[in-house]
Amino acid sequence: MSSMHIEKFDLTQLRLLAELAETGSVSAAAQRIGLSQSAASHALARLRRSLGEEIFVRTTAGMRPTPFGDSLARAAREALGTLRASLESRAGFEPLSSRRTFQIYLSDVGQMVFLPRLLAYIQENAPGVSLRVLTVPAEGAHVALESGQVDLAAGYFTTLKAGFRQQRLFREHYLCAVRADHPRFERGMSVKAFGSVQHALADSSGMAHGFLERVLARHRLVRPIRLAVPQFMVLPLVIANSDLLVTMPSRLAREFSKLVRLRLMKPPVPIGAYDIRTFWHERYHNDPANRWLRKVFAELFQDRDADGGHAPSPDACGITSSLHKTTRPRRHK
Repeated sequence: MSSMHIEKFDLTQLRLLAELAETGSVSAAAQRIGLSQSAASHALARLRRSLGEEIFVRTTAGMRPTPFGDSLARAAREALGTLRASLESRAGFEPLSSRRTFQIYLSDVGQMVFLPRLLAYIQENAPGVSLRVLTVPAEGAHVALESGQVDLAAGYFTTLKAGFRQQRLFREHYLCAVRADHPRFERGMSVKAFGSVQHALADSSGMAHGFLERVLARHRLVRPIRLAVPQFMVLPLVIANSDLLVTMPSRLAREFSKLVRLRLMKPPVPIGAYDIRTFWHERYHNDPANRWLRKVFAELFQDRDADGGHAPSPDACGITSSLHKTTRPRRHK
């Protein structure tokens, strides 16, 4: 891009590029940055004329960037992230007076596990702060975290490695759930009973689901799938009113058992546990607002027993490297 082109960019156009690449909708992008749809369309048209090349085109999946547009959008996200981090780092972060909106990647499981306690904490300690939870994309979750558009990811991720830091919160494992009076499980769980019933599964992220499928395959266990849904939240009533079995994270299963009568059992074979962690990009490791958010997650959710009795200090911001080495800080008093 020539210097003549660079001079014609303004901050609104950079924001529009970044938001349109994420949402695929001019109206949604306009709403996020406080423009009317007409103003956003005119800004996009001016940018296209200035560059002399198409940057977004209409598709059946919405407005999608051309290769050139995708490159511009990535650069815009990085520039905006750098600017945001610089401004916020200089200003510091005061939770009691902040009006910041944090953007977080959470699966539907994470939303149910984390949000009630997280919102209660924020209401009391940072009443002006708000949260915007984003669906974890099937690919490219690292892009929004690298740019600062998303502040934090919490859950089970296998793709956030190079350039990312992380902190372990707790160990999670699987339980099987059926309706409380399911006739096949009067004597408890067994390999035979597991394989003799129809199953339901939910898979909103694909990450933990893949882990489970690999373990079941090693034990030559096949789940006859009667129902597959994109998220877990629909399943409590489905389980309670059918003969279906669902294998799900233990914390979610216990939350569901508070809503409907379920029988929870260990799987018939050892599946093993997996770590739930927070992830953030190296660029924002020292950002005061990001540090505060990580501290809140650690204080609320870090499993002291799993960490050998240690609990997080205010600096429990995941002193970990992208190579998965974790330091356990002392409790702050």
